[in-house]
Order: sequence, then structure tokens, then C-alpha cells
Amino acid sequence: MSQEGGFPDLLANHLDDAVRLAKELGLSTRVVITAPPREASPGPLRVVRQRLADDGQTLELTVAAEVWA
Repeated sequence: MSQEGGFPDLLANHLDDAVRLAKELGLSTRVVITAPPREASPGPLRVVRQRLADDGQTLELTVAAEVWA
């Protein structure tokens, strides 16, 4: 369940779960929310992209609403 580079594969996880799992592994997180130009959905957020930041200790999680209204 980990990607090359030794960090966990958190794609499709709910944001809260992904942050908790990263924290358990000693990684800090940075969250980036992506949405279409119109108003974003208030639904639950899921991880759609992840990358390890240049510092090697921060996992950047890009999230999007699970349901688009």
C-alpha cells in the first residue's frame, strides 16, 4: 500500500482518514482543495492526488468533493 519513495497510497481516501494515516506514519500534510469554477459541492472530500513535497516530510494531498451537485 505504499508508492515508490516510501509514502502511503492514500488516493480515494476521505480527507480525515488520509490525514490520520499520514500522521501515524510521521508525515505532516498540506491540503489543496480543487473544484470547478462554479461553486464547490459541500460534500465529503476525497484524495484525488498526492505528492511528497520537496522537504521529504510533507505529504501534499489534493482533494475534491465526492459528489458534485
